Amino acid sequence: MPYVSATLQAAASPELTARVIGTLTDLTVELLRKERARTTVVVQYVPGGQWARGGAALAVRGYFVEVKVTAGTNLREDKARYVREVNRVLQSLLGEASGYVAVEELAADSWGYTGVTQELHYLNSKLPNGTTP
Repeated sequence: MPYVSATLQAAASPELTARVIGTLTDLTVELLRKERARTTVVVQYVPGGQWARGGAALAVRGYFVEVKVTAGTNLREDKARYVREVNRVLQSLLGEASGYVAVEELAADSWGYTGVTQELHYLNSKLPNGTTP
């Protein structure tokens, strides 16, 4: 159940938003081995004047992508490849750009969806139908 948040310093467009959502979903499914149906992606735009590095406006477009996953579900190599590929793809989509990608691991008992923690979701998937832990 990854949650991917992408903040882009770029002009908002439905086409770019669709491409970013599609690409981040695909990379999260392929590289982090997450379920497509449970992968959420949110794209937000920040005007250029509101994005700075070192106290000065960026000379190129900026981005920050953060993906939240359950701790222990990915290897170090998986996360490194994800960071590398998300950077590569965003630089391709945005043109001249630089930014950050963060993979944040959360304890399974510390986050969830629709009121069910990841831990309980996992346990429920292992139990016979109709039973609860």
